[in-house]
Amino acid sequence: MRDVVVWILGTVLAFALAATAFLLLANLLATPPERNLAPPAREDRSSSALDLELDSNQLGGLEAQASQKLDLAVRNEGDIKLSDIHLTLEVASENTALSETRYYRAGIKEMGPGAFRKAAFAIDLSPPKDPGRNFVPDELKSPQTIVEIQATTPSGVSAVRTVILPLQAGS
Repeated sequence: MRDVVVWILGTVLAFALAATAFLLLANLLATPPERNLAPPAREDRSSSALDLELDSNQLGGLEAQASQKLDLAVRNEGDIKLSDIHLTLEVASENTALSETRYYRAGIKEMGPGAFRKAAFAIDLSPPKDPGRNFVPDELKSPQTIVEIQATTPSGVSAVRTVILPLQAGS
């Protein structure tokens, strides 16, 4: 009986020592809470910025139908010339069961500091032709439409605008 008690005490002591050693090693290798893990801001990007502007009146007039025009103003708010600006407009439903996402692309060759250019997209906001046989809850029978516009340059300057349109089918 004495051997069993000694064996149990030895096992508990070995476990406690091993656990303490692991905790000490984990604390030594952990990042101190006062250290910032975010990468430092790059100075060359601070002087270049893009802004995307949408007309709220035009957005309010969009309907759930095809062949509508959406105008976008792109502004270079930085102090360097930007070139090869790629614009991507994505139209998707808030109902993720509907897999039909529409993409539209445009480009701007170059923009000087403080300049702005207009871009126009002909977009289709009509409901999907065949929503499929997926179960659709009543609150998503007329889902909202999500429009996301991205502007990017090869140098890494970018801007994103997201708009949620409460479109009703047949309006």
